[in-house]
Amino acid sequence: MYKCIISGLIMLILPFALPAAELPEDRAQQSVLRVEPEVRLSGRLYSFNMDSDGSYYLKDNWVKGSVTLTNGETAEGVLLNYNTYLGELIWLSEETYRVVQVDKNLVKQFTLDQPGVSGPAVFQRLRISMPLEGDSANIYVQQLYKGDIMLAVRRRVVVTGERLESTRGTLRSVPRLRSDPVYYIIAEGSDAYEISRLNRRSLYSIFPEKRREIRAGFRDERLYIRTEQDLIRAVSVIDSIL
Repeated sequence: MYKCIISGLIMLILPFALPAAELPEDRAQQSVLRVEPEVRLSGRLYSFNMDSDGSYYLKDNWVKGSVTLTNGETAEGVLLNYNTYLGELIWLSEETYRVVQVDKNLVKQFTLDQPGVSGPAVFQRLRISMPLEGDSANIYVQQLYKGDIMLAVRRRVVVTGERLESTRGTLRSVPRLRSDPVYYIIAEGSDAYEISRLNRRSLYSIFPEKRREIRAGFRDERLYIRTEQDLIRAVSVIDSIL
């Protein structure tokens, strides 16, 4: 297994950076470009400095993780975070202290360590259709349950409004963020089905031919779906029925 070195395409996008990614002045001129012939993952260098009421990130700080490429190679023990507003994987080079948005098209899956939890959070790239736009898009989803069927969630935040605050006598608006996860059922060799609401009826609509058996299974488990953990339990019941 080769060590993956991510080469950055030096291009600034939205002003964006984690506090932990602030660069010492003497490192600011270092090149972010490094290449190993065996493994090459491209991304673009950026900074982001947008204030908000709520966090743009899944984690409060950088965490260790791994990135598996579509060619099967894996970079392990790298510093990562996930931007839930942009839906992008962020990598911090420990050599250059540069922050890189990893090219989504080259990523198969990635993991984020979860201190105090058994096992890392596992994310995979998923292509979904967007009927309203008449197109499709690549997104990252986190695996919550994996059996013959898989339950996955797209971790995201959305802007729900703004808050005015005064800075040195000047009023400015700060976006207010809210967590807005989207859940999917994924079966082997089939499309991803979005779960429209956290209730039993949404699951019945995905498996109409098994509605009666699933309903009986939920009744036996005295299962009502109000939380993410309830949903995980519900998909486990469905998996045992299919």
